[in-house]
Amino acid sequence: MIQINNLSIARGSKPILTNAELTLFPGEKVGLIGHNGAGKSSFLSALLGELHIDQGSIDLPKVWRLSWIDQEVTANHLSVIDFALEGDRALHEVRQKIQAVEESGDMEQLGHLYEELENLDGYTAEARVATILHGLGFKTEDLQRKVGEFSGGWKMRLNLAKVLGSRADLILLDEPTNHLDIEAVVWLEQWIKQVNSTVILVSHDRDFLDEVCTHTVHLNNEKLTKYTGGYSAFERAFAERADQVSQANKKAAGEMEKLQKFVDRFKAKASKAKQAQSRVKRLEKIKLIETLQVEPHVAIPFMEPHKSPDPLVVLNRSDCGYEGAAPILKSISLELRPGDRIGLLGANGNGKTTLVKTLVGELNMLGGDRVEGKGLVYGYFAQDQIESLDMNATPLQHMSRLERQISEQKAREFLARYHFRDDKVRQLVGSFSGGEKSRLALALLAYKRPNLLLLDEPTNHLDIATRQALASSLLEFEGALVMVSHDRHLLESITDRFWRVHQGAVTEFDGDLDDYAELLRKETSAENRNAKQGNSNNKPVVVVAAPVDRQAVNQRIKQLGNQVKKLEKQIETDQPRLARLDESLAQCDYSKADDSRKAAELHNERHLIATRLEIAENELLELMLEIEQLEESSGVA
Repeated sequence: MIQINNLSIARGSKPILTNAELTLFPGEKVGLIGHNGAGKSSFLSALLGELHIDQGSIDLPKVWRLSWIDQEVTANHLSVIDFALEGDRALHEVRQKIQAVEESGDMEQLGHLYEELENLDGYTAEARVATILHGLGFKTEDLQRKVGEFSGGWKMRLNLAKVLGSRADLILLDEPTNHLDIEAVVWLEQWIKQVNSTVILVSHDRDFLDEVCTHTVHLNNEKLTKYTGGYSAFERAFAERADQVSQANKKAAGEMEKLQKFVDRFKAKASKAKQAQSRVKRLEKIKLIETLQVEPHVAIPFMEPHKSPDPLVVLNRSDCGYEGAAPILKSISLELRPGDRIGLLGANGNGKTTLVKTLVGELNMLGGDRVEGKGLVYGYFAQDQIESLDMNATPLQHMSRLERQISEQKAREFLARYHFRDDKVRQLVGSFSGGEKSRLALALLAYKRPNLLLLDEPTNHLDIATRQALASSLLEFEGALVMVSHDRHLLESITDRFWRVHQGAVTEFDGDLDDYAELLRKETSAENRNAKQGNSNNKPVVVVAAPVDRQAVNQRIKQLGNQVKKLEKQIETDQPRLARLDESLAQCDYSKADDSRKAAELHNERHLIATRLEIAENELLELMLEIEQLEESSGVA
């Protein structure tokens, strides 16, 4: 397990944690939350040993392998599959050794290395990593392409694939859903829930946290507090705890007031001096509990839009794409009208951004017509919108570029609505955090009073509190809205219709996002079945000695059948035990010392049984494959 004792860390002069305590058990999926600037990434750096510890300790099992997402991709010369395979460091080292020894011709050493390769599941590694890449949106034909051919967003997916393929005991994920579409997020959720590794992840996507997290750790006021469940469970528990603290402080404040009145009244009287002194001592012992601070509220208001034409924009039999290339979307006919609130669904690369850029007129159509209503004023927030800001300019300078005649007072008043106040309005944008840059970009967009908003992944740099503020403002926005986002909570909150952009077409999707996730699972299952049928030659090969005769084959099948029955019996015993252990763990109250000790014992027992169960299931699969091959090779029915 991970044991953190009396931990104090800082970034420069800013304290991140002070005397923090935390215990994490093997296999837990932990969401690390806290407002922007609280120090979540710094805490992950401390776990990796990259940040100096001022006091206390972080104890991890020495045999644990750690894996985390790199922020840069430098191996542009490698193929996609080879790059992702490098995530499994032990396997990568063995593969490199094999390559070197094959050149030297040392057959004895080569035999040992191949045995080590087999122990590391090296023969199935490529298929395992290819499955991960496919889940993250890479196509089969992409696997042999060079990494350098991909854009920055796809390279971040490659870094994520590298981590997921590492077989690490502890996986650290910092904003893993950034640069992913909903399809990849849904796949990633299933992967995290099924993997045996301990996972610590930072995310501002509350639906994602709810789906995958067994526990939530709140970094707040330089402390780490662990809660059972995902973000919604944390919200409820935090609110209850904050209310309890408020009630306790209210009671304590009342008692303090009474004691202080007694002391003030009688401290000068000799006959009451002893009692007054006693009250002073009691007063000194009463301490108010530190108030639980929720994430600071940030507003992102939208002003009343300009009067809307009807319709706003019409596309008629439009071919959408880029000049010199085949259309991405073909013969699209649709219209946007006042009051429309539309969420766009579809995997990255299917044309969501292409459609948005066509709607706002940034892309010339390859065919068909685009007609916009008189008086259309659109506000377009692109995926890379913050890159359009001038990093060497201040918020005030950005406002003056929007409206040359604007007074400084008016600009200050407007920017204050978005929490840019005092000296902040004269600070260079380049020094802002990602969230602050996004907030400024949204403010500049809102100042235009658009009657059509088109938002392409607007939440990538926003924390949960700011996302909620954005959702609240968009709910009150009176204009039309088209949004692309992997944040399902935001999509479900502010849209009432979905268009699916898929295979060159735009169609209405009749259902909610749960229905969409189910559709994706069905489509993925169908694709996997087709892939297996089409690539039967890539199945793992089980080497079987050539049988002397049919009797020998039957004898071997009988032996294997007995082993299968034994493993099936073990699996039937272990699966219910694992379920009972999960139920017991769910009932543990980690705030109680006895329950924490009990939970540690239960976690150790669960880890042993889960490992044994995984080994049994793998062995069972291998035995059944061998039986199948024996039956096929000898014609046994």
